[in-house]
Amino acid sequence: MSSLTRLIFFRIFRTTVYSTVALTFCTWIVQSSKYLELLNNNLSLARFFRLTSFLSVDIIAFLLPITLAVSAGFVYHRLAESNQIVVLQASGIAPQKLLTPLMELSFLVCGYLYISNAYISPSSWREFRQMEFNIKNNIEPPENAGQIFSGRNFSVYAQKYYGNCVFGNIFITDTREEGKTCTLFAKKGAIANNVLTLSNGERLEVNFNDHKNSVTRFSSYAYDLKQILDIHEVQKRPNEKFLSELIQEIPSDPSKTKEQKALFHQKVLSPLLTIIFSLMAFFLVGLAPYVRKITYSRIAFLITYMIIVQGSFLTFANIATKNEIFNYVNYVFVFVMLLVSISMVREKA
Repeated sequence: MSSLTRLIFFRIFRTTVYSTVALTFCTWIVQSSKYLELLNNNLSLARFFRLTSFLSVDIIAFLLPITLAVSAGFVYHRLAESNQIVVLQASGIAPQKLLTPLMELSFLVCGYLYISNAYISPSSWREFRQMEFNIKNNIEPPENAGQIFSGRNFSVYAQKYYGNCVFGNIFITDTREEGKTCTLFAKKGAIANNVLTLSNGERLEVNFNDHKNSVTRFSSYAYDLKQILDIHEVQKRPNEKFLSELIQEIPSDPSKTKEQKALFHQKVLSPLLTIIFSLMAFFLVGLAPYVRKITYSRIAFLITYMIIVQGSFLTFANIATKNEIFNYVNYVFVFVMLLVSISMVREKA
């Protein structure tokens, strides 16, 4: 990487990072406000921030193609404003040399978006849904020792809480079976994957039908909280599935099948918008003859162009959840825009 390429690369990179962080924070505030009611579920601010932080993965993925293109536009604008582009062109440096750092960044961002769509985003949504459901159903252990969380005729009292879903001196009352009451005491317990595992305790069962009592000591005892709380929401949704699962796991509901296929194709195509937007940023600002009065209007046109393209792409993806033919329409749309962008840059460069 030459000094010129390195200079432009890191200028665009820094501007992209700063703008993405700022816009992600603003968008995160708006998105997280939808979950403020969860604070009423005895939820600390630390756990609330951890819950809503999972939303930032998709926010960043949505913003990165746009912030990269706009950042590139402003960097090329500053180079033109200081007449550096004119000097570089006069010294015999080809326009492709100015495009190289932007395309390197574009391919890096495109690669990250594919990894995010395939693994990071589904994993973050799984964590988010699981944590949200745990909070709403009081499965999540209390922030402080001595609080009760309960389900259908099932309650747990934890005298000590060690953190990380591990707590001690547990007392449980289980009255799910009619005519029978079970109480358990355990020295230690932990919740993992919706399973409450107790260790070193005893179980007292009182049967009111035959008036018999029994006491059992145990070294390990487990409760499946999914059965106790009748959990259904934990079922994976399309945005919680990896790309391989989206294409292989076909839901029984035809409407869900279309939704899942549309999301798969959207995740495959969306990273390519990064390259399209970057090429257009270079074409509109980096290759255009510099005139001080209208340069900013080119950046405004670039932003308008990206809004139209992104809006059209998302519209086709949304319609594809009802009509599968629009998945192919989206492929045609994206590749036509990509070919047009490449041809425009090549023709002018």
